[in-house]
Amino acid sequence: MITYSKQLPVVAEPDVLVCGAGLAGIGAAVAAARGGAKTMVIERNGFAGGFFTANVGSAFDGFVDERTGAPVVGGIVFEMLERMGVIEPGNGRNISYNVNGDFNFVAMHPERVIPRCDPERFKRAADEILAEAGVQVLFHTQVADVISNDGHVESVIASNKSGLIAIEPKILIDCTGDGDAAAWAGAEFEKAESLQPMSLHFRIAYLEPHLDLRKRTAEVLSREFEAGRLGLYAGPYPATFSGRDIYFNATRTPGDNTSPEDWTQAEINGRHDAWTMFEAWKRELPEFEDAYFMTSGPVAGARESRRIIGDYVLNELDVAEGRRKEDVVLIGAWRMDQHPADKPGYHDIPWIPPYDIPYGTLLPVSFDNLLVAGRCHSATSAALSSSRVTATAMGMGQAAGTAAALAISADQPPRDVNVTAIQDAIIAADGILEPPEAGDAEVGNPDW
Repeated sequence: MITYSKQLPVVAEPDVLVCGAGLAGIGAAVAAARGGAKTMVIERNGFAGGFFTANVGSAFDGFVDERTGAPVVGGIVFEMLERMGVIEPGNGRNISYNVNGDFNFVAMHPERVIPRCDPERFKRAADEILAEAGVQVLFHTQVADVISNDGHVESVIASNKSGLIAIEPKILIDCTGDGDAAAWAGAEFEKAESLQPMSLHFRIAYLEPHLDLRKRTAEVLSREFEAGRLGLYAGPYPATFSGRDIYFNATRTPGDNTSPEDWTQAEINGRHDAWTMFEAWKRELPEFEDAYFMTSGPVAGARESRRIIGDYVLNELDVAEGRRKEDVVLIGAWRMDQHPADKPGYHDIPWIPPYDIPYGTLLPVSFDNLLVAGRCHSATSAALSSSRVTATAMGMGQAAGTAAALAISADQPPRDVNVTAIQDAIIAADGILEPPEAGDAEVGNPDW
């Protein structure tokens, strides 16, 4: 144990500080800045985008109601799809979308538009939207500690190439995914006894995607596992960015990514297992003859870690029964998707109807100037299996940023902001707070 004392420079005093520039962080920072708040976002990577860029993903999960393909999250999600050229500007609400680009979902509804996000296009679009909103961005900077007093955040200590620095915001929004800032400020949190496993995605080039290949890659992995040449694995869940490549969500490493040792091992194991899979496919499947291992994700992605306890805790019945809430700030729609930490291959992903995510899940109890957004929001472990995903996180961030800007404007704590005003601002920014009519539409079930 050591005692360490040092004077730190206060490098910024923003109205709103957003920690983490992943999907939730982009939504929060852009919404806060557009609402008139002086906004700063810090991010440990050299780029924004979180899952799409740091983990190499493409799926705007939670974006649509599976029954009809109607979007349930709008606003900044629409904008990002427009900026990447996926949809025409202003046409987001009029399109029927696929759930994501996984081959099974595409085969179920080939007529629907895939809300696909290429990592490099997303990086550029994120840079542009943050700059145009007037957000001060600081990459290669991560939270190291938070100084709080009696439920009020006073300073955020961050680490970058300048060493340790201090930032003094009026309002802090934690979009770190793991609830780092909130936890270090002293906010209450929970963590499941058995966490969902981490995954390292990887991308294979010179490969033509098709559904039959998906099935045969799964058969190879099953044989490798049974022979003891491959450890725990997921799916595989393949999708494509270009039509001439496939990225695989297929590695599965149990652990807690708030443990540096576990997170490190997830990346070492992930790279080992990704190459083991690739080499097995290359041996056994003719389609892989000219295939090239293009890249693995810069970091292993986590599905679940700290869950901050908020004014309301979203629960599994809220999700499974599609419950409505008076303080709704976002519609959730992703299946209840709990990856097992002890079994290989595919797992059951039960469908749920669209449901409301209330403002209270973004408000940590006992704090007056702290908000959270993304997979660290207030939810049970089972409910989080749906609410943790990308489009939902971005919409959650937009709601938190909107609330923070209104709080700054009214000079009041975020908890005291009129919820109707938040809802009106979200709707004015092309957000969606009413679930779509399902009619006679039925949800399909993917053939895992």
